Amino acid sequence: MTRRSLLKKWLSGVFFTVLTLPVISFWKSQRYRPPLERRISRVLKPGQFLVEPEFVLFETSKGPVAVSRTCTHLGCRINFIEEKSMFLCPCHQSKFTKSGKYIAGPAKKDLQKFKVKTLENGAGYLVYIPR
Repeated sequence: MTRRSLLKKWLSGVFFTVLTLPVISFWKSQRYRPPLERRISRVLKPGQFLVEPEFVLFETSKGPVAVSRTCTHLGCRINFIEEKSMFLCPCHQSKFTKSGKYIAGPAKKDLQKFKVKTLENGAGYLVYIPR
């Protein structure tokens, strides 16, 4: 084996590694991760709500609804303003309805809703938070 052929093989190995590492990293980041389950042991009556760090849980006449507290603009933690019955982002003043629909501001998408199940015995809720 000559120096030239050794150098060619070595450089092709480096080139192959440099090209495949980003593909492998992307593939690993895209695999399925099950959602986090948050158990809420408090029972809400229709019209009541509960503020959690990741979401606000509302009890409606149609059942429980969990709306994300992460702004769709830049990911800031948004606040629920009870007096106005709306969400307000403190970073850039994006506004959303109680159900998470976009009203105004730089965010153009609605807030994410999380899947909610009522516990079998009716003693609370199970909220599924995607990762």
